[in-house]
Amino acid sequence: MKIRRTAAVTVTAAALALLPSAAFGYGAADYTNTGTASTTTPTVGTPFTITVQGPANTPVIITVTTNPASIPDAAITIAGTKALTKTTSASGAVAFSVTLAEPGTYTAIITDGVSGEALSTQVFVVPGPAAGGTGSAPGAGGSSGGWLSQTGSDPVPIALGAGALLAAGAGAAVYARQRRRAAGGV
Repeated sequence: MKIRRTAAVTVTAAALALLPSAAFGYGAADYTNTGTASTTTPTVGTPFTITVQGPANTPVIITVTTNPASIPDAAITIAGTKALTKTTSASGAVAFSVTLAEPGTYTAIITDGVSGEALSTQVFVVPGPAAGGTGSAPGAGGSSGGWLSQTGSDPVPIALGAGALLAAGAGAAVYARQRRRAAGGV
């Protein structure tokens, strides 16, 4: 019975692991432009464009993150979002308009939407405003004006809870084994 169950679990796991490989139709080699920015030194609140050239009618994803993480998501606008998927045109072109509303370091990752392969990673350092400037776009930090709220969670309580559950499970297994041995079992 255990052999059949083990075999069934192994076959199922292998099938699930191999299933996504059928979707990997494109990769970085299929793109003639994996992401070119119209500027390498964007200024606060000024939109710039990142263009990609690849296979026709293929989804391309841009994800922009901040460093340090204390810069709110509201400081990033990509046509109103932090991450955006667009489909290339019949000629294979796609352009993303990006606005960074606060000084800081931002990382833009361009990803092939079919294979999930990262095509390019670009880092943009947005300098602070000149003396007397605010460096903040209207609505930055709030939820009005089309800006996204800051999202996320603190992973520490989740990690502590997972560790506690692991310790409890291991303790229960050791206790059950000791009881079985004391009762004359194997």
